[in-house]
Amino acid sequence: MKIGFIINDLDSMNLEKDTSIYLMKEAHARGNQVYAFDSKDVTHKKTALYADCKEIDFPNSSELNFIIKSTISIEVKSFDFVINRLNPPFNKEYLYLTQMLEISGVDCINPAKALRENNEKLIILNFPAIIPLTVVTNSLEQIEEIFEESKIEKIVIKPLDGMGGKSIFTINKGDKNLSVIWETVSQNGKKHFIVQEYVEEARLGDHRLVFINYELLPKKVIRIPSDKDFRGNLAAGAVSKIEPITAQDEEIAKQIIPYLKENEIYFAGVDLLGGWLSEINITSPTCLQEIHKNSDLNPAKIFWDSLDSSR
Repeated sequence: MKIGFIINDLDSMNLEKDTSIYLMKEAHARGNQVYAFDSKDVTHKKTALYADCKEIDFPNSSELNFIIKSTISIEVKSFDFVINRLNPPFNKEYLYLTQMLEISGVDCINPAKALRENNEKLIILNFPAIIPLTVVTNSLEQIEEIFEESKIEKIVIKPLDGMGGKSIFTINKGDKNLSVIWETVSQNGKKHFIVQEYVEEARLGDHRLVFINYELLPKKVIRIPSDKDFRGNLAAGAVSKIEPITAQDEEIAKQIIPYLKENEIYFAGVDLLGGWLSEINITSPTCLQEIHKNSDLNPAKIFWDSLDSSR
């Protein structure tokens, strides 16, 4: 089979952690031809979408090191599977790509329509019973109201288009930095952002649940913030450990899985803080290598076994 991965940049991958290259290697080991291309590599012509694709080879089957064998133009619809793993931010180029994929009849994992219609921060608003106090606004006054009208003493502010913990702030009640943080995140009220009650259990770790083929993996990743940072992101210096999922995790999963099925979201990473839902990552979910290296679970095998059985 021919498999195409839509990714950002092969040169900047961290081979020790990257999920895309991990999935590519498993696909290649199964005898598939593996290709990679970026949004800038696509052209729509003659009623079809084409991409300048790099063919990826893994010379040593036991390592993630790869080489680029060749570059060739391929009609995207001719791939047996297209794995869509572009990183946020979801900008206009990303939007145009999802539209061209859909117009050209290209089925992706995850689907272009699902990525376009489900912002990773806003998607949690579909589950009001299991999220902390959450407000989406571009207003400084709305933030001030949260402190004035509730007993909340600490909040978190996130941009709607970020990833890896970038530009996330914590603010305590009475913090004199509030105005300048608002100016920075909202660009003086021009951009909306998300405000959430700070969950104290976040100090103990950000729990990543992984869903493949609408099923919750039996292991999860707990990302524990460093002493120098509050963020439970590996990119921000957090350390990880692997634990079995809990009964509470399974109950939360039961609420989320119908939504994943409805939107055909085959692969998702769900983040929990103290049992509260904080994000659902669907553009380029991560943490598969951490699970594989520190447990008896092989998520890449589960990923491709499920796809192979669907054909």
